[in-house]
Order: sequence, then C-alpha cells, then structure tokens
Amino acid sequence: MIASVRQLAELIPLVERNARVAVDIEADSLHCYREKLCLLQVSLPEGDFLIDPLAGINLSLLAALLAKKEIVLHGADYDLRMLRRGLAFQPARVFDTMIAARLLGLREFSYAALVERYFDIQLTKGSQKANWAQRPLSSQMERYARNDTHYLLPLARTLEQQLKECGRLEWFFQSCERAILAAATDRERDAEEVWRIRGSGAVRGRAAAVLRAIWNWREMEAQRVDRPPFHILRNEQLTQAAETAVKGK
Repeated sequence: MIASVRQLAELIPLVERNARVAVDIEADSLHCYREKLCLLQVSLPEGDFLIDPLAGINLSLLAALLAKKEIVLHGADYDLRMLRRGLAFQPARVFDTMIAARLLGLREFSYAALVERYFDIQLTKGSQKANWAQRPLSSQMERYARNDTHYLLPLARTLEQQLKECGRLEWFFQSCERAILAAATDRERDAEEVWRIRGSGAVRGRAAAVLRAIWNWREMEAQRVDRPPFHILRNEQLTQAAETAVKGK
C-alpha cells in the first residue's frame, strides 16, 4: 500500500514511462453519507499498486501524470466521476473494456466474465461490499483490489485487436471520448423527483406530502451523523411511516 511521500515518489517514474495505465477505484458509499474515494488501484507492466487517498499525501502530481496517459478502466463512468471529485482528475484518453466488449457483441461483459473468458480465471467477489475506509485493509481486500486492475492491460490489448479485426476500433474510441465528456458533467438532482423512492408511487394525497417531509428529515439526519440514509430509515419504513401518520389523524 502506497501511503507515504517516499513510496509515491518511487511509483511516479514507473507511471511516467508507460503510455497506458490500468486504473480502478474503491469508494465507500455504504458507511458514510457522501461517498468518498478510499483506494486507487494502478497496474503497470511493472506490477500492481494500491494508493491510499486517505493517508494525507498529496496525489496531485500523480493525477496530473495520469491525465496525460491512456487510462484503461472497466465501466469508466463511476470511476471517472469519483476521480474527478476526489483528485480533480480528468483523463485525456480512456480505454473502457466494458464498451469494447459490448461493441464486440459479447453477451457477458462484466469484468469477471471477461477475465474468465480470456484468461480462464475466476475472480472472487467477496470484498465488493467491504468497508474500504477501514485501515488496515485485510489481505483479502488487498488481493481483491489488485485483481481489479491486474488483468486490464492484457485484456485491453486483446479487445483492441478484436475491434481492429472487425472494423469497430474507431467507433470504440469515439464511444470512449463520449464517456469522458459524460463523466465530466455533474448530474443534477431534481428536487421534485429525488424524494420519490421505490414504493412512493402507491402513496397518495396527504401521505405523499408526509413522505416527502420524512424523506427530507432523513437526508438531514444522515448528513448530520455522516451515515447513508438507509442507516437512518429504510425506504419501506418511510412509506409505512407516511401512511401510518395519515391514518392516525
């Protein structure tokens, strides 16, 4: 785990000499109100590296360097948004292996499915819902995180060759350019719609107004204690509370 200025300084020259870098992130959206960047994974021909954004080291030089590279990701949108928010990072060029797989017409295009298809390796999913803000990370979490980028570079080479062979490489790069632009645009939350949770369509009249008020309270309380809203009240509890409040009057 890279968590010091010295360790980061050793990584920088390795990134500098490679034109293509595999990147993934782990974020915490299950244990805090506003999801935060907790881990940055980078794979190069020289090896797989875990960088700790929570260690208090300045990652601006690394971010500026990565912005000049072709970044290989799988399902780039979420990762690019989190990198922009956490590191003010926006790449000049992206190779999204999910987009590549879909353009090739593959029915199963998850990262795990592609790794199994091309490398005959089954990846474990045991740490998907782990608390990535905890320190130290367990050995299982570190292994999971490294695997998330370990196969991306050879996978990109294979997919790129297949796209070239079927004449879809230019389409692919155009799609990746659109993905970069989309991730650079903030998604605005519609105040009139954001409170409409699953099950709210069945809530009518005064109960709908009560539901909206309870939803707003839950948001403020979640922010106050820095917990996800579902830790305060689950969605089904909100709708039940709204209907019960109206019936009780």
